[in-house]
Amino acid sequence: MEASEYTPRAHPNRSTVIDYRTLRVWEWIAEYAGTRDAPLSLRTVCAACVSLTGMTGAWVSRGDAAADVAYATDPVAERLADLQILLGEGPGVDARQEGRPVAVTDLSIAARRRTWPRFAPAALAAGSRSALVVPMRVGAARIGLFGLYSRTPAVLVTTQRTEVDAFAEVALGLVLDDITRQPPDLGQWASDRRALDRPEVHQATGIVSVQLGIDVTESLARLRAHAYAHARPLLEIAREVVTRRLRFSPNTSERGIPGP
Repeated sequence: MEASEYTPRAHPNRSTVIDYRTLRVWEWIAEYAGTRDAPLSLRTVCAACVSLTGMTGAWVSRGDAAADVAYATDPVAERLADLQILLGEGPGVDARQEGRPVAVTDLSIAARRRTWPRFAPAALAAGSRSALVVPMRVGAARIGLFGLYSRTPAVLVTTQRTEVDAFAEVALGLVLDDITRQPPDLGQWASDRRALDRPEVHQATGIVSVQLGIDVTESLARLRAHAYAHARPLLEIAREVVTRRLRFSPNTSERGIPGP
């Protein structure tokens, strides 16, 4: 079986579907964390996703090249993330380049070895038989990857795939915020995460990228850092940048506070 690429199907009431599936994932994360007295973190998100989907492990990679493994649930997950960086092939490489999720049900199938002749046998040797990788992106900015693997052949149904998408969205928000503690207001944090899809945020990202001479990934991180440093919604900050009421200069601090 060839690698499958999952693209959510159009729905006449798409926003309702997104809100419902995201709410379900947040509730699952909250329940998972609550029973373990765990903070909102990449560790919690990955473990909760594994628990809900029945997969074996998960990982999150950061950066345009996804070369920085931010978290892995176990050594096999970390090895899978590293192998794709070292070998330059695999579902994560395809997902990052094509900007859409890539799933493989069984890496042992001969066709899979032809698709990824180096990664497939290495992944099997590491202890993985199937994988699903979701790119974490905002506009043109490639933030990283959210990956799952299973020790046995696995097929996630459509509803599970959409839930994995939602877990990836939560992980994306955490990577952008670099959160090390549970935010006091998860509702506000989630609202800012959804703002990432607004055109004003995309426009502001491009403007700040030009102002500071940095790539769009770093530009978006600066915008988010500024919003959180001033306890203001991301969308408000983006609108001020677009309307030229706020300008970032090369003197901007690491927290994203504009210089004079």
